[in-house]
Formats: sequence, structure tokens, C-alpha cells
Amino acid sequence: MHTLQDNPAGTPGPAQPGPIQPGANQPGANQPGPNQPGAIQSGTGRPDGLLRGAALVLEGGGMRGLYTTGVLDAFLDSGVHFHTVVGVSAGASHALSYLSRQKGRARRVNIDYCCRSDYMGLRCLLKEGSLFGMDLLFRKIPYEYDLFDFNTFFSHEHRYLVTVTCLETGKADYLEPSTPDEVLSAAMASCSLPFVSKPVLIGGKPYLDGGIGDSIPVRKMAELGFPKTVVVLTQPAGYRKKAATHAWLSRAAYSRYPAFVRTLESRNERYNEVLDHVDALDASGSAIVIRPQPQVGLDRLERDPRKLDSLHRSGYADAMARIRDIQEFSL
Repeated sequence: MHTLQDNPAGTPGPAQPGPIQPGANQPGANQPGPNQPGAIQSGTGRPDGLLRGAALVLEGGGMRGLYTTGVLDAFLDSGVHFHTVVGVSAGASHALSYLSRQKGRARRVNIDYCCRSDYMGLRCLLKEGSLFGMDLLFRKIPYEYDLFDFNTFFSHEHRYLVTVTCLETGKADYLEPSTPDEVLSAAMASCSLPFVSKPVLIGGKPYLDGGIGDSIPVRKMAELGFPKTVVVLTQPAGYRKKAATHAWLSRAAYSRYPAFVRTLESRNERYNEVLDHVDALDASGSAIVIRPQPQVGLDRLERDPRKLDSLHRSGYADAMARIRDIQEFSL
């Protein structure tokens, strides 16, 4: 596992090794499960068709991420494969099935299982210390129920970055996993919501939701040499986040991590600023932004399969309408 540090000065930080630490939050050892499809291969070639002129940036957003799964399925149907993908929270999780080229898998994982008591809810919180069922999502599903194709994931010459937030520094780190265990642990850390999830230890550091430190990492991609980005958002145009009203809760829950508390308390300001920046990139032709129309009655923790399927289909349609533009823009 390599870690790119968040660098406000605008220069890339050095890659640092960060081995996965064993613990209750980790999805097993660094070995594939017994039902894993195929031996793991390391890709060394340079496959044709990878888009290297722009990076793909995937915002989080909980169950609103079903919009993203539709976008990514449209990309797979159209042969749109980005070399560099950075995901945040749910976006990091959905990126996995895109990079393993398993069309429909991210949709299945989040619609077919969403009504189970071990997917999300009080049972998960009491049993695992997390609102979402991390054992189901990052162990049972990829290794037993809807197998994740690690072989294909590792056989292509792509770059997968996972945005996480370090409790000790309050800043975003960008992880580059290189083994099956690292892949799942990094995605799990990025999806671990504050207040309702245990921190995930990676390289001895406690991490939570990547959206806290860097919700839409377009500036990080610019640091890494990508002045152009394709950005998939999960909120409609014009959305801006309101200030949190539970500052006391942040200070009580994370009293050991004052830098993280400050990051939590300033999240709405930073999120709204980066949305303004993304809009400016879009207007200047430096970004293509795909985002949903307003969804009435759709909750961040939505569990109605019909609403989620509708969101998936709208993401698919919106992406298909921009495929030619995206291909030409990203060469």
C-alpha cells in the first residue's frame, strides 16, 4: 500500500509504504478467499483503449452512489476505460467493479442486498460498530456471494486511488492498494462514516470517510498531472451543504483528535468551495461533470430498491448521452 499525503501547498507528496494492520475491522488476511475466481496476476502490459488524458473522479454520497453505478455501467458498455480513477467513500467502492470490468455488480451489491439486516441498520451498529455491514460488504459479498474478480482488477494497467481521512492529522490521504486485502481495506476505510463507524487501521493510522478530508479530489488529480478530469457527482447542480449543527458531538466523539474535529467542523465550507471550483473547471472546459437531476424523496440511506434502480438507470442514461464527448476529451 502506498500513501500520497494531502499537500495544501500543491506539490505531490512522496509515496510512503503503509502495510495493512490486522484488526477487527479488516476483511481477513492477505489471501484470496476459497471461492475467489482465478489466480491473481500482476499486469505489466499497456492495454489499448485506456484513457490517459483525464482522470476519473468519483464522489461519495451513500446510497445516492447508485447514480454512479449507472454511469460506470454505461462506461463499461461503451468501452470507456480510464487509466486513473480516484474514488471517495461510496465512489471508491463502486470504482472496484468498474476496474474489474464487472458490469452490473455494483448495482447488484447495493440493490439486491440493501434490505437485509446485515447490510445496514441497528443490528450492524450493535454487532460490528458500524451502521453499514462491513463484514457483508467487504468479506462475504466479494469472496462468497457476488465474487469480485481480483484477477481482472490486477491484470490491467490502471491506477486506483482511494481517498481516506486520517484522524491524527485531519487531512486526506490517497491510498494506492496493491493486494486484495489492501484493496478491500482501503475501500472500507473510505466508506466508514464518522460517528457510526469504527476507524480502520492502515499502516498504523486510523482512517475514516474520505469525504471528510477531500470530497471531490480534483485538485489532487491536478497535482498528479491531470489538468483535465471527468467528475461524477451525486448531488444535483446548485446543491450546497449546510453547516453542521452538532459541533459538540464532534468534540465529544473525537476529543483525542482535535485536527480531525476541525476538519469535520469546516467540512461544509470546504465542500461548497470545491463545488464552486468544479463548476469553474466545467465552464472553462477543463472538466466534464456528470451529475443527477434533483431526486425528490431520496435519502442518503435510501433502501427502496425501486428508487435506487431508478437512480441507477438515470446515471446510465446521463452517461450514455455524453460518451462521445468523454472519449474525445479524455484521449
